[in-house]
Amino acid sequence: MTRPVRLELAAHAHATEDEGRVRRALLNLVPPELRGRAELERVVVEGHYSNPIVRLTLRLEGEDAVAALRHLASALDEYEKRLLDATLESRYDGREGRLYVRLSKQEAYLGRVRIFEGDDVVRMVVVFQGAPGVDEVRRALREVGLLP
Repeated sequence: MTRPVRLELAAHAHATEDEGRVRRALLNLVPPELRGRAELERVVVEGHYSNPIVRLTLRLEGEDAVAALRHLASALDEYEKRLLDATLESRYDGREGRLYVRLSKQEAYLGRVRIFEGDDVVRMVVVFQGAPGVDEVRRALREVGLLP
């Protein structure tokens, strides 16, 4: 059975934002018991107008990644799950074995999970070992509860 092997959640903290709030948004997306074990990387990059932008990336591996996906699934409403199911083919890169989903950063800060296609997002990448086909990925996502 195909299973996710890594979960990455990443967001930018722009110069006008409180980096702590962006960090909180990322941590709100994983279960409380995993927050201390998650790898959290901080990288400063330069924006379009030479302004500093902090990119925060949270990573979980193996069973921790699966537990975090179950946590996300429990917070995602049925409409969002159907939306993810309907758009799975366009979100999944079968060559790399990666699923890409954009979540609302503002909603994540408030402790909610919403798929969002705007600019102010948490980028979620689910990595599958061996680049399985989309049907296998769909079954794996159903198993963790992300799809109806």
